[in-house]
Order: sequence, then C-alpha cells, then structure tokens
Amino acid sequence: MLPGPSEEACAGSASTSGGVSTQRDEDAALALYEMLRTKGGVPSGDLFSAVSPDDAHSGRGFRRLSELGLVQVREGVAEAVDPDAALARAMDNYQANAAEQLRSGVRLQRVTEALLSVYRPAVQRETSEVAVEFITEQRRKQRTRLDLSDAARETCSSMHPGPMPAIEVLEASLEHDRTIMARGVRNRAIYPMSCLHSPKYARYLHDLADSGVELRLVDHAPFDMLTFDRDAAVLAADPDHPTEAVIVIRGAALMRSFLAVYEDCWLRGLTLARASRTSAEDSEITAQERVIIRLMASGLSDDQIARKLGVHRRTVQRAIAKLMERLNAASRFEAGLKLANDAEFARTFVVQ
Repeated sequence: MLPGPSEEACAGSASTSGGVSTQRDEDAALALYEMLRTKGGVPSGDLFSAVSPDDAHSGRGFRRLSELGLVQVREGVAEAVDPDAALARAMDNYQANAAEQLRSGVRLQRVTEALLSVYRPAVQRETSEVAVEFITEQRRKQRTRLDLSDAARETCSSMHPGPMPAIEVLEASLEHDRTIMARGVRNRAIYPMSCLHSPKYARYLHDLADSGVELRLVDHAPFDMLTFDRDAAVLAADPDHPTEAVIVIRGAALMRSFLAVYEDCWLRGLTLARASRTSAEDSEITAQERVIIRLMASGLSDDQIARKLGVHRRTVQRAIAKLMERLNAASRFEAGLKLANDAEFARTFVVQ
C-alpha cells in the first residue's frame, strides 16, 4: 500500500496559494512519471525516496498522477500508464458518468410526474372531497341507501339502537342483505339486546345470522348508522327521531371517525349465541331493564330512555318500579342511593 502524505503536507498544500503550488505539484508529478517510465515500475515503499527527499511534494505529485490516471499499483509495484490509455479511460469514465446522470434524470422525471400527477391529487381528493347531504324525503332516503349498498365492494355495516321497524320491513331488508352478500360483500349489523325479548325480533336475528350476516348485540348503541366500505355513511340527523331526516356523509376524511365509533361498538357487543345465553341466565333482571336503569342513573328522563331504546314509556316505568321494589325504596332518589351503597347488586348493571 502506498504511503500517504503527512497531515502537515496536506495543510501546507491547502494554504499555499495559486500558481506556484500547482506548478510545483505538476513538476513533482512529471518527475515521478518519467522515473516510472524509465524504471518500468518501482516498489511502493521506495517510490518517494527514489524521486525527491521532499515527501510532501512527492505525495502531491503521486495524487496528481492518480487524478490523471497515469499511475497504477499492481501487487505493490507502481507502474506508469500510457497517456493515450489514460485519456481513453478518462473518456470512458466520463461517458459512463454522463449516461448514469441521464438515467438518474429520467428516473427523477418519472418520480416527479408520478408524485405530482397521481399521488398528490389522490391525497388532496381524500381531504377535500367531503360531501354532507341532508335528506328528508322518504323515497329519496330509501333510494340513497339502496344505491350506496349496490355500489359497496367490501363491507356494509349497520347499527340500530331502536326503535325497531315493522317486521315486514326487516324481512324485506333481509332479502337485500342476501343479495349484497352474494356479491362477496361482508355484511355486519349491531342490534340492541332488547330484541331478544321479543319473539318476532329474536327470530329475525336468528334468520339474519343464518343468512351469513355477522351480528353483535349491545345494551345501547349511540345512533342509527349505515356505513358502506370506507366511502360513505348514512346516519340519523336527530338520534331521538331516527325515522325523520338522515345525513349522508361522503369522503374518507370524515369517514374515519364514524368507522372508529362503529368498531368500538362492535368490539363491545356480544355474539348472538352469547347474548342469548346471557339473557336466559339473567331472567330476574333483563338486559333491557339493566340498560334502562343505567340510563336513568345517567340523568335521562323516562321519555328520553323510551326513545333511545325504542320502547314504550310504560316499559321504562315498570323497570324502574321493579328496581324500587327490589331495593325497598320509596322513591327513585332513594333507589339510587341504595343502589350506590349495594356493591353486589350494583354489579348487576355493569357492562361486561
């Protein structure tokens, strides 16, 4: 391996000005080149001492020859390279570098075009293409739901807190669900646990599960919602009056939040089989009554609870009366106090 110039020599070269230093380096390089041409090759260990006692200039001369391609080291012996051969190699290197720069330029152009014309607009569409539509007319609401479900390609998901529609409406929607799933679209549905206490709705849920719809039952869902892939959602404009106006949401930027709400309810829900076992084991206090009492504890009035669960106001009042009787309480306020002090009984109303 060739000895390199000392740090002092490098510093001197950097600090020495202009033409004198360049000429001295060129002179040292020429002397070294002529010596190599004359001797036909010099061992690397003897290279600098054979030319000049000035190690700094000899080192810079060797670097100059290396830059010009006029010297090469083979098996520890430095040899001179013919100027024509060095020129040919320099031209080859230039052409190779120029060709690589051309290829790099082409690659950069293609990358730039793809980023600017394809991917940046896609991101801009994702954040800017958001549409919110308010629909009140019944036929148009139904048409919108059908169009969105027909356009879905991956998943249709629904959440229904109640009140439940007529069984004839549900049976008709079941046929449409089968049509959707026949196209390979995943179908999920969330229903209130209280459906299990109605024979006709319980039968509908089993028919729904048998058809291939994935089911979850929850004590209480926040609002009516339908989602179609990750593109659109239909939800009640007023959760307390779900049969009136609906809002149609389109655009991935808004859909993420609604999908997160749905997934949270889905993960907290019970499968139909597990919910049926839970309902059978807890015959003394039904799942519906547990929800009523929890909502009452949250400060909701009887009418508000009835609307949320889709039941009659008398059903809510019966559940509260049942709780008061079991706790031997003379008022709703006293029932709340006793419930708070009875940890064992209070656990009956905790969502698992």
